Amino acid sequence: MDNERFNQICSLLDVFDEGCKYVEEYNSLLHDYNGIILYQAESQFIRKIGDKPGITITELSEYFGKTKSACSQLMYRMKRKGFLIQKRNQKNNREYNLYLTGDGETLYQSHKVFERACYQRTARMLDEFTTEELEIYKKIQTKMNESFFLDVEESKNLDL
Repeated sequence: MDNERFNQICSLLDVFDEGCKYVEEYNSLLHDYNGIILYQAESQFIRKIGDKPGITITELSEYFGKTKSACSQLMYRMKRKGFLIQKRNQKNNREYNLYLTGDGETLYQSHKVFERACYQRTARMLDEFTTEELEIYKKIQTKMNESFFLDVEESKNLDL
């Protein structure tokens, strides 16, 4: 690969890293969902349960790429706040299904409105790009994600 091309890719990665910093900061901040103040992880947890009533901790941990213990802690926090309930699974006595309470459903709907407004703003900002350009970006990002995945796997396998 020639030096100019390599520098172009490094510049692309710098822009990507800047975006990652914004995402990381956004995720660490509290958000107001129509008067309900939550962290992003909490609202995403509620969103997933609202999207799939009856989901289990195991399914949530797989979806979010977190441990069952981390998801259980989040689940108990959301239960204490009155947003969800657990019901024992009739077919598997060791498993619980999660459902939103009335307050949880209200939060879920508020989050959907909030998220849609954010996505619409992004869509308006990307109006200057053609469908083909957006597809190219998607292909590039997918390929970068494959590389990032390999970076993660290699780092996990380090003998430190």
